[in-house]
Amino acid sequence: MELSHELDPNDLRALVKDLHQGDVLDVAKSVRLYSPDTPSYPHEVEGVPHDEPVMTMETQLPSGLCVIVSQDCDLRRMPDTEPYVIVAPLTEVEETTYREAADNMSTRFFAYPPIEGHEHQQNLVVDMRVLSSLEKTALLSPHIERIPCPLSGPKRDDLLDFLGDRFGRKPFPDEIERQVIRPIESALKRVRQKEGFAGVFSSIAFIGLNWSPGKSYCSLMVLLDPSRRERHKVAEEDVEAVKNRLAKALNHFTRDGDYSVHPNIHDVTEVQATVVLSHDEIPFEVEQLELD
Repeated sequence: MELSHELDPNDLRALVKDLHQGDVLDVAKSVRLYSPDTPSYPHEVEGVPHDEPVMTMETQLPSGLCVIVSQDCDLRRMPDTEPYVIVAPLTEVEETTYREAADNMSTRFFAYPPIEGHEHQQNLVVDMRVLSSLEKTALLSPHIERIPCPLSGPKRDDLLDFLGDRFGRKPFPDEIERQVIRPIESALKRVRQKEGFAGVFSSIAFIGLNWSPGKSYCSLMVLLDPSRRERHKVAEEDVEAVKNRLAKALNHFTRDGDYSVHPNIHDVTEVQATVVLSHDEIPFEVEQLELD
């Protein structure tokens, strides 16, 4: 995606550096898709002309506020890579529902404290049933107020866990994201560029990371699907070559950090389940190649 030449790259870099998951925006609108044939709320679309199987509905948020729920790793990326910020509305709920959310007893709602300048709004929760995409560049607008995440340190950790469970994606601390995850991603992409390694990357079934706070050693586990290996004619020599090249690339990209990452590549049938479960799965934008 090519960004407008009118946008100042320095402004964009400052923006993505300053964004955080949990920040509040005074964006009072969300948009959802619905089918006019079978709408969930018929009264809302009664009399609305339609000639498409799927239409959009604009909804005004009573609180006038929403929360950024994108992970920090996505927020740090420039708009040409991650062009959108995912937001969820802050919704006012009954006291009982609010208390359940505050006690971490909800998978849909997360309790928020009163927002500065909006103290009249009480019992606000992040409503994960309603998500919208907002152009990241929109946050450069002076008409959109952004309020820093009002949560304390421990509560922000609770938010990270809540969103991680909801999205099914492990949230990593900023330090691990910066010094471990990104170097791994860069190393994988570099190694994948070698044409002869395409079959190995097309056979990947799982990528996981084992790390411990305060310890510099990290284990990167790459598991291959034997049936894919057979289909792509991947020999043991190919796997070993990828492992060696990956180890060199990881040493290169982690050379200025506090962590070392050591790769292991195996077939999924060779590794015990307990070992796999000790690694947090990490998704990467490493496209698999379709081989003939």
